[in-house]
Amino acid sequence: MTATANTFVLGAGVQWGTMLVTIATFVVLLALLKKFAWGPLKEVMDKRERDINKDIDDAEQAKVNAQKLEEENRKTLKETQDEVQKILDDAKIQARKQHEEIIHEANVRANGMIETAQSEINSQKERALADINNQVSELSVLIASKVLRKEISEQDQKALVEKYLKEAGDK
Repeated sequence: MTATANTFVLGAGVQWGTMLVTIATFVVLLALLKKFAWGPLKEVMDKRERDINKDIDDAEQAKVNAQKLEEENRKTLKETQDEVQKILDDAKIQARKQHEEIIHEANVRANGMIETAQSEINSQKERALADINNQVSELSVLIASKVLRKEISEQDQKALVEKYLKEAGDK
């Protein structure tokens, strides 16, 4: 028998032995590929997928954190603006108070100066009137003594002057 006797021919000359060796080689090749190529390749791909997902999660977390920081910055800015406005308002109020105090103090000092001046004017006026009264009384006595040709005592003179001044003041 020839080589054809060892082979089982199915139809168009398929050889089962070669086919079994080919299938066995293919299965061994698949097993080796799975162990040495597909497994590590799948592991690298899975790691890459995990890294990408982690990067996406980190980016989303960073975005959330950035939004929180932005909101905190807005809040801080608003608080700072409010505080600045309050400080400005307080400064305006303080300036108004100081202005009013300065004006009040100036008015008090001016009124004090006016009162002092009026008091001094009144005392000067009284001194001047007293001097005038003394001069008038002296002149009156002098005139009266010349008219009467006699001298009047100083007490009599003052009494006469006061009497005439009272009469003149009553009119």
